[in-house]
Amino acid sequence: MPTPVTARLVPATRLVPARVPGWATAWADPDALTSTLRPYREPVFLGLFDNLIWYRPRTLRLFGFTQVFEAYKPAARRRHGYYVCPLLADGRLIGRADLARCGDNLTVLQVGLEPHAGQGAAHHFAHACRTLAAATGRSHIELTGAATDPATGIAQRNALDGAL
Repeated sequence: MPTPVTARLVPATRLVPARVPGWATAWADPDALTSTLRPYREPVFLGLFDNLIWYRPRTLRLFGFTQVFEAYKPAARRRHGYYVCPLLADGRLIGRADLARCGDNLTVLQVGLEPHAGQGAAHHFAHACRTLAAATGRSHIELTGAATDPATGIAQRNALDGAL
């Protein structure tokens, strides 16, 4: 926020000054600075314009994750797919999936997991798929696309087995 706006609005809030490397000024809720983070949060696919990731330089700085909107690229030049949703699990961006709705199916066209995703990544992926399928009224999940490697594909298929 511009300084004049901040000077006018901040006194009416609970916000306190906070230090963020690379920022001139920052404000935070005091509870966010003193409380402990929840160790677990359900995995979820984020939309391309989710507030957490829409500003790509911040996403790269905070998560080490590069998000690119590839819908306008020719299909042959897309690396991750047409409309790719990042996978957020345990406070980290651990992968991405190109998802589509086809009839009663939530169809996974392509999947990629980050190198730091960890051993539980396939289960996080399956959980996020189940959640999204239920939220969009899909009765089946279909994994049609390629995974980052054969072992990842097998783990994801096994995790999704009997998903709905």
